[in-house]
Amino acid sequence: MIEFFIAKKQMLDRKKQSLISILGIMIGIVVLTVSIGISNGLDKNMIQSVLSISSHVLYQPSLPIENYKELKIEIEKIPGVKGVVNSIPIQGIIKYKSLNKEYVSGVKVQGFDLATASRAMDLEKKIILGKIDTKPNTVLIGEELSINSGAMVGDTLTLISPDGKDINLIVSGIFRTGYYEYDVNVIMINLKTSQYISYIGDTTSELNIMLDNPYNADKISKELFEKYGMITRTWGELNRNLLSALTLEKTVMIIVFSLIVVIAGFVVWSTLNMIVREKIKDIGILRAMGFSKHNIMKIYLMQGLTLGSIGIFLGIMFSLVILWYIKNYSIPGVSSIYYIQKVPIEISIKEIIIIVTSNFIIIFLSSVLPAYRASSLETQEALKYE
Repeated sequence: MIEFFIAKKQMLDRKKQSLISILGIMIGIVVLTVSIGISNGLDKNMIQSVLSISSHVLYQPSLPIENYKELKIEIEKIPGVKGVVNSIPIQGIIKYKSLNKEYVSGVKVQGFDLATASRAMDLEKKIILGKIDTKPNTVLIGEELSINSGAMVGDTLTLISPDGKDINLIVSGIFRTGYYEYDVNVIMINLKTSQYISYIGDTTSELNIMLDNPYNADKISKELFEKYGMITRTWGELNRNLLSALTLEKTVMIIVFSLIVVIAGFVVWSTLNMIVREKIKDIGILRAMGFSKHNIMKIYLMQGLTLGSIGIFLGIMFSLVILWYIKNYSIPGVSSIYYIQKVPIEISIKEIIIIVTSNFIIIFLSSVLPAYRASSLETQEALKYE
């Protein structure tokens, strides 16, 4: 195809401009793809950390649930339900006195049926020191709370209940959820102990319904209402502010980094415009030789699309290499900032296709105007520059 060979020669004649165009597109692709991959990974990691100990579907009526044992059995029969953990949340204060200092802090106390929680919430997998003990005088504390207070497995701390009652509890285990707010502010005690503190007898305040797939929460919530008349809240509703903040953050980030791609398209437009301006005489000669407007337009469109395709391909390749490196190797200092050991990466084939397609459209639009300008030159007008 003669048009391609002419386009190729013009690109090679201006290697510097061609290279700048390719680099501009490649950098735009790399920045956009890597930022989306890291953003998706951090968002997913945060959501998983929240869901690791938070209810997927929460049933929390205004009055204590007296028939919670029967209700629990019925709910667990629903397909997709992993388990139902009855709990009593309480606000309290813990005190721990070591040789050097006395630590006092407000905490959220979760009174769990620990035997069920171990299975439904995979609680055992989150224990990094010690073990789950179902005795009434034991407590599980978060890793960050352990670091701040100095309390370790086997130590005794004092829990002050809302009515001022002091209860001595032995630390049986230390857990890590990966979500800082939980690991520093939440402690878990036996359900019997929380019932004793709350004076509510053999009842429970809420049912935490854990699912095999948390993203089926809306479906299960609807089914619970239709079957049992239960008004529940899903994890999406419970964490609406967090999810909205993550969505807004990601949207702004994509808009900002997309501007780099637009600028890269402008570089291609400038390069082709410059070539057209310099090649007016050559265009006139080609028109005199019988080249149609369509042929001329094809030459410059091919230049733009070739530069764009090379830039997009190299950008995607470099992006995947960078994302692979970030995913498999720790970045110094990241654990102290984001409470993770490695930066999580999450990017789908669909997102890559969208990035490639949108960039190709930008490059195409950037190439059309210079190509149309070149094809619009009449033979006499072009040759008068000779």
